[in-house]
Amino acid sequence: PHLRHQSSKFRLSDRGRSMHRILLIFHFLGLAMGLAAPILNLVLASMMKTATPADMGAFGKLRVRVARVSETGLALLWITGLTMVFRKYGGFSGLPWTFHLKLTAVVVLTVCVALIRVQMKQAMAGDAGAPGRMQAIGTVALLASLTALVSAVVTFAVS
Repeated sequence: PHLRHQSSKFRLSDRGRSMHRILLIFHFLGLAMGLAAPILNLVLASMMKTATPADMGAFGKLRVRVARVSETGLALLWITGLTMVFRKYGGFSGLPWTFHLKLTAVVVLTVCVALIRVQMKQAMAGDAGAPGRMQAIGTVALLASLTALVSAVVTFAVS
């Protein structure tokens, strides 16, 4: 169901292709930034088992900073993704169901990021249950990220 085999109506001029490539580079940069927090959380999860209270405080500060990087990456993904969809495809209607699955997964991911932000504030305020809720929401966010990634590869595959 990927777009290469669908139609030539989505062809861009040379200048349009150059702009699309630039947007795609920034889109991939946003993806890398967005994956920073989940990867860090996987690494820190094992380290936290033997961490001292001072380490835990440092880990918390690091998580907040990396979460900001991931949130910026997600915003970059939204901006570049929407720009590419409207510049190259004229909107969502001509895109296959796999793209709509990707978009749904990104919406779920965005909601998860907002919920994690709320839980981070609650954890900093002393809510002992917030870390567990963050972990559960983070699992959903990771699954949404993987769904979006796989759907994007299937949708835009170039063979």
